[in-house]
Amino acid sequence: LKALDVHYLCIKDFHLPFKATAADIRTFHQKCADHGVTGYGVGPIYFKKDEARRYFDYAKAVGVKVLVAVPYEDGVVNGKKQRCASRACCEALDALCREYDIRVAIHNHGPDIPHCFPTGDSAFEMVKDLDPRVGLCLDIGHNFRAGLDPADSIRKLHTRIFDMHVKNVTFDAKRNLARPMPRGDMNLWSVVQALCEVGYTGCCSLEYESFPAKGVKPGVKLGDVAESVGYFKGLMKAAEG
Repeated sequence: LKALDVHYLCIKDFHLPFKATAADIRTFHQKCADHGVTGYGVGPIYFKKDEARRYFDYAKAVGVKVLVAVPYEDGVVNGKKQRCASRACCEALDALCREYDIRVAIHNHGPDIPHCFPTGDSAFEMVKDLDPRVGLCLDIGHNFRAGLDPADSIRKLHTRIFDMHVKNVTFDAKRNLARPMPRGDMNLWSVVQALCEVGYTGCCSLEYESFPAKGVKPGVKLGDVAESVGYFKGLMKAAEG
């Protein structure tokens, strides 16, 4: 993050385990502060209705106001056990958001996972009548793969967008073919323009995804990440003009 001049982090459990003690959390925040980084949220976290409070307690202990979540229940689709979007779990989040004053940002998937929030629009439809702190983490790559224009989705859903996963992809409804931001099929300039139009004040979190060829060892390619971060920062700078 320091090398890339990035200053905000959505905290995953591999950064800070769910069982972290108060001392562990203090040490983590100090490490972040030493490098000019702020942990602004936690997740994504997949959980069922009866598990939700545990993760609100975690978010509260970490001291963040955004919990990126995938609230689901077990279902059976075509004879196979699947994670399915859960209205009952979302209703439980309604009460917990009020109690903890923490926003929930539901992460959408793509058309290849049609039963568990395949688009930001599907998540919005499930929660639009709930407490306004129950909203979205809009994954623009997955929304694009579902045939939607991410810029249009931002304009339509912005009142409930509390976090975003930004990336680029090669369009494919069946596979998530992530690419460095300048080299995918999505028009990211239109995305930045839409964010400016609606006055978005949340974070745009680069979700780095690398799917190497069979037999190739996976790993983060810093050059790809730097290319994406630099490109998106350039778009934001251009939007200022």
